[in-house]
Amino acid sequence: MQSSYYGQGFKTQRQLWQESWPTGLMGLIATFQMLFTFAILGIETWSMVLSFRMSFLLIGYIASFFYTITWISTYTVACCNRGSQGCATHALVENILSMIASCVLLYYESQFLLYPSTCFWPYSICRLSSWDLSWGAFVGYSIFDIQRYKLIAIKVQLSCAAIMLALSVLFFLIYLYAILNVKSKSRGIQPQGAMELQPQQRTLQPPPNVVLIGQPPSWSNPSYF
Repeated sequence: MQSSYYGQGFKTQRQLWQESWPTGLMGLIATFQMLFTFAILGIETWSMVLSFRMSFLLIGYIASFFYTITWISTYTVACCNRGSQGCATHALVENILSMIASCVLLYYESQFLLYPSTCFWPYSICRLSSWDLSWGAFVGYSIFDIQRYKLIAIKVQLSCAAIMLALSVLFFLIYLYAILNVKSKSRGIQPQGAMELQPQQRTLQPPPNVVLIGQPPSWSNPSYF
């Protein structure tokens, strides 16, 4: 008969992970990631409205694509699959991609901050005077207003990208803590091999007053009537 220890061990491992995984903190991280993703999208759109010629090369839109997948995955491990280590690992991969996107966004934002009035598009686009037209000029903004607002947009988007990077790093640290915590708690649980119950061999001895057929009677054990 096989022991049911393995089923109990798998359940205990899942319970340990669920106890070590901070669900409330994950929900808070996902909420902040969602809010700052929307902020980056709004700032990127604002920069396009001010001046497409001096816009941010759509970097904010590209980074927001990875941010959106990240906060959805983080919400998943916070509410739906909080006891699944596999889902948490998937969310970890998404947060690592979010770190890369944040680093790229921070690099380009630093370049925009150094050269706020420079056109970073290809030369064939920058030299066209038609690209100087913008909704900012349509509503009455001067070129000085556009540069001033562009600096504000760059600084705000730079801060949002830094916060997104910090949130992804925090997720990585929490995942690492949960892994180490589960391993430390499961050290005392040693898997046992399958146990088989062997029936005990018992030799039945006949009572002294019974004579087996084919054997001479035993005179040492007299029969009593």
